[in-house]
Amino acid sequence: MSREVKAMKDSRDKQERGMYLILAYMALQGRVLDVNDVDENLFDELRRKIEPDYDTTNLEKDAEMMAINHFLLQNRIGESCPYENWTSVSRDSCGNPDHFHCLKDEYGRIGWVCAEPIWIEKEYSCRYTLDIGSSTTVVTNSTNTAGNQSPYNSLLPIFITIPLIIIVLILVAAMFYISRRKLSQHSDALPPEAIKFMNDDSETSVNEANYSFEKAKNYLEEKKRVVITGVQGTGKTYLAESLVSNMEEKRRKLKKMWISSLSKLLKEKSKPTRNVDLYILDDLFYELQLDSEFPETLTTVNDFMTNITENCIIITVPSYIWRKHIAIFSKTKLDEVHIDLNERDHREKRFIMTFLMSQHCINREHASRLNTVENLLLGKSSFKTIGFPAVISWMCKKPHEVAFERMLVNPLQKMTEEIEELKQSHRIEECAKYVILSYLTLNDGILDITNVNTPLIHTLKEMFARGFQEKDLNRYVESMVGEYLFKIKESVYKMDLNIWSKLVFVSVAKENLGFAEKNNKNSPRHIINIKDCPNDMDEAYPDCFIKVNRVENLSPTG
Repeated sequence: MSREVKAMKDSRDKQERGMYLILAYMALQGRVLDVNDVDENLFDELRRKIEPDYDTTNLEKDAEMMAINHFLLQNRIGESCPYENWTSVSRDSCGNPDHFHCLKDEYGRIGWVCAEPIWIEKEYSCRYTLDIGSSTTVVTNSTNTAGNQSPYNSLLPIFITIPLIIIVLILVAAMFYISRRKLSQHSDALPPEAIKFMNDDSETSVNEANYSFEKAKNYLEEKKRVVITGVQGTGKTYLAESLVSNMEEKRRKLKKMWISSLSKLLKEKSKPTRNVDLYILDDLFYELQLDSEFPETLTTVNDFMTNITENCIIITVPSYIWRKHIAIFSKTKLDEVHIDLNERDHREKRFIMTFLMSQHCINREHASRLNTVENLLLGKSSFKTIGFPAVISWMCKKPHEVAFERMLVNPLQKMTEEIEELKQSHRIEECAKYVILSYLTLNDGILDITNVNTPLIHTLKEMFARGFQEKDLNRYVESMVGEYLFKIKESVYKMDLNIWSKLVFVSVAKENLGFAEKNNKNSPRHIINIKDCPNDMDEAYPDCFIKVNRVENLSPTG
C-alpha cells in the first residue's frame, strides 16, 4: 500500500496526484475529511505544493472513488450499521472492539474496517476515515458537519461513555438495595424464616401454590382489610410480607408502615403519617396478653381502621387470642376478612414441605425418611402449638437417622429438650451454641460480629460456658449457620426460627429470672403472674413462657 501511495505522489497523472493531495490533507486533519467543512487554507497550501491544477469541485467525487477503489471492495459485509449493534458486530469483526468503524460504498452497502479507537455516533455513522498505518483511504460522505477530528475528539466519547456506564451501574445497585430494604425494613418484627424465604426470591412460586395467599389478596383488593391468624411458626408475618411484596409489584411507589406496638399505633392514630397506602399491624396481639389489656388494643385498632377507610390494613393475631375473643372480633367484622393458617389444606402443606426440603438441600436418603412420615406431617390436626412450616424447617436440619416419628409426637417439647441439652452439655462447642443463642435472644435477635455487646456476652459466658473463648466467637457462629442461624449479611446473623428465641428465653429465665427480664425488652410477652395466667395457657402455649408469683402486675409491652 505504501508503494501505491508513492506511485500517486510521483505520478504525472493529475487525477492520481489529486488523490495524493486528498491523502495528505487527511493525514494532517486527524484522518477525517468532511467535504462540507474543508480547511480551505490548508487544502490550498497543499494543492500549490502537490497539484496546483487540482479542481476542488471534484473533491467529493474523487473521495468517493478513492473509497471504492482502495478500501470497501475488499472488506464488505452484509449486516446493519454497527451503531445499532456495536458490541456484537465489533467483537466479531475486530480483535480489539475499540478499533472498529463502519462505512458505506456508493451503492449504500455496509462495510467494516479496523481503525484507531473511535466511536461512531448515530448521526455520524458511515463516515469515511483514513488509517495512516495502512494507508487506507476513506472519505466522508455525510450531510452533518462534524468539524475537524483531533486525538482529543476521538477520545471524547470514551470520556463520556465510561462515566455514564458507572452512573447507570450505581443507579441499578441503588434500586436493588432500596427494593431489598423495602422487603426487610421491619426486620425487628419479621420472623427469620420469612426473611430467608424472601432472600430466596421465591414469593412468586410460593404464592401461585398458596390458596391462603390468594384468598388474603382478594380480601385486600375488595375490602382493604385482612386478618391473618395462626399458632406460632405458621408464617403469619411471612404471609403479610408476601402481600406487601405483591402490592409493590403493582404499585412501585407504595408507601407502607409496619406497626408492632400499641404506643406506635396510638401515635399514628393521633397524627397520621401522610400518604401511607398500607398499614401492617403485626404483633400488637400476643398470647400472654391480659384480658385487661386486650380491650384497649382492639379498641385502638378499631378506631384506627375507622379513621383510615381508604387505606389497606393487614393485621396478624395469634390463634389463642383470636379464639378467646372471637365474639369481640366479630363485632368489628374482622371475621369477615379472616385467614386461618392453621387450616391449610393438604396441597398447601405439601408445597411448603417440598419447598423447604429443596431450600435446605437435603439428600435423597433424608428426603425419603421425611416422606415416610408424610401422613403425620400433612394431617389436618398434626400440630396444635407450633406451625407446620416451623416443624418442617426444623426437621430438615436433623440427621436422617433421627426418629422423626418420635419428634412429631410433641415437636415443641423436643425442641425444648434440644435447648436444654446444649445448656447442660460438657462439650464446649455445644455450650458455646447455647451462649450464642442466649445472646441473640437478649440482644433484639441480632448478632453483629463487628459490634458485639461485650458485657452481655461476657456475663452469659460466665453463667453457661466458662471455657468459651470470645476470640472463637466467629468460628462458633459460622458452625451454627444452617442449624440455628442464618446470615443476613456479612458478619450479621439472626436465628433461623423465631421459636428458638422463646424457648431460649424461658431456659435462661429459669437460671436467672432477673437477668433475663432486665435484658429483654419484650420479657412481658414471655412472663406472666400466676394469678393472671389462664387455666388453658399451659396447653395452648407450652414451653414458651414462665410463671412468676408477684404481687404487682407485670408491665405491658408496647
